[in-house]
Amino acid sequence: MRTTKIAVAEPFSGRPKINLAAIFGATPEKPFLLRIPATGERPMSFEVNGLPEGLELKDNIISGVSPKVGEYEITLIAKNALGQCEKRITLEIKPQNVLVTPLLGFTSWNAYGSDVTQADILTAADRMVKLGLTEYGYRYVNTDSGWQYEYGGEFDAVMPNSKFPDMKQMTDTIHGYGLKCGIYSTPMLTAWGCPKEFKSIPGCTVGEPDYRFSDKNGGIGVIHKEANNVRQWDAWGFDYLKYDWSPCDTINADIMRKELIKAGRDFGFCVTIQALRPYGKYWSEYCHSYRCNDDSRGTWEFVLKIYNSYFGFQRFAKKGHYFDLDMLDCGTCKGEALEGVLTEDEQIVAYTMRAFLNSPIQISSTLEAVDEFELSLYCNEEIIAINQDTAFSTPELVKKVEQGREKLHIFEKLLEDGRYAYAVFNMGENERETELEFESEADLRDAWAKENIGNLNALTLKMAPHTVRVIKSDKKLTVEE
Repeated sequence: MRTTKIAVAEPFSGRPKINLAAIFGATPEKPFLLRIPATGERPMSFEVNGLPEGLELKDNIISGVSPKVGEYEITLIAKNALGQCEKRITLEIKPQNVLVTPLLGFTSWNAYGSDVTQADILTAADRMVKLGLTEYGYRYVNTDSGWQYEYGGEFDAVMPNSKFPDMKQMTDTIHGYGLKCGIYSTPMLTAWGCPKEFKSIPGCTVGEPDYRFSDKNGGIGVIHKEANNVRQWDAWGFDYLKYDWSPCDTINADIMRKELIKAGRDFGFCVTIQALRPYGKYWSEYCHSYRCNDDSRGTWEFVLKIYNSYFGFQRFAKKGHYFDLDMLDCGTCKGEALEGVLTEDEQIVAYTMRAFLNSPIQISSTLEAVDEFELSLYCNEEIIAINQDTAFSTPELVKKVEQGREKLHIFEKLLEDGRYAYAVFNMGENERETELEFESEADLRDAWAKENIGNLNALTLKMAPHTVRVIKSDKKLTVEE
């Protein structure tokens, strides 16, 4: 039985509402692609005022080549039979400026594991559109490990196995939806996630192991083929790389980063799985996201482990560079995630911690049996807006109660409109009542329920174990010293 109330998602009903962050970044003179996310009754028409030269609107997709360095104010307009919505956004064009706000999208690992196929990826993209996830801002469709075979081809790069017969056709189809494509690799000689039909699959280095680095999966080779592989991914049309090894080091990360910058396309860059804290300044300067936690596995134990991995990294988070709490462990999964173990309340906690703590949000469900709860979990525009907020403020832990079986945390985040968002997590095993007291009478709203609470000086929350509430307020919380 669920105790946290969440609003029912209705992506294709009501008046238009544009669900896009106030800033969208891109690199000058590279391919530009932006699907305008908008909920509301269909049919819906779109207009853009102030679009710079080189970009054009077709239906709900802006594409073309990014203009020169600068900031371009544009107005998006969505209209349907019930009304219209206008939203002004800034196109922020400067070098290496992709993923200004945390990534929103899909990744294949928990959904399909190493059995993933090209058909699975295309089906996921299609379902994202038809279910309406794209209308909330989900725009990346990322292929994790399992696509690789052996070196070859025009660029002497890693070629796909027979389950991926035409990478270019796959990316073209996904781009046709106005979405972006991600791929997986590693600097290790052999990649994790090897399909059962192969003995091993290659990474971005070859030759004898370089003994300066860890010997995991055969180590990292002395011959570097990052340039070869980036040229191939560029030719195929990918837009994002998950780069996976342990421990992550800045030498191999920087080799790959510099090759991605040379590509003809914008590449988001995530380092994982053990981006250690002593190198935090590097990760927070040069990587769009970085992980130092285990893969999510759909149990409360793993939710807690991933949640706890955040602490110590929050001081590095800033605009365009975010600590990654890994893919979601919710929905129907055929990969390594355990199905049906998390309660609905625990799934809300798992989603909220990623959304509120400025992590990328990557759905990793097959999306083939999405019920009302799962759709509503992924598709709450008020929760997503907190994640995508362009004040770029780091959530602050303003209250912590930890004793025995109790673990209550309250985070505060300043929003771009001057309001505050508060996430109250009961991560413990006991029911806990807590009172939020504000500096003065506050206009309060429950973000998950999408309901106004009223004007109050204080709000008492009765929190069951493994639950969370997200409250928005125009006044600051008063916290006892």
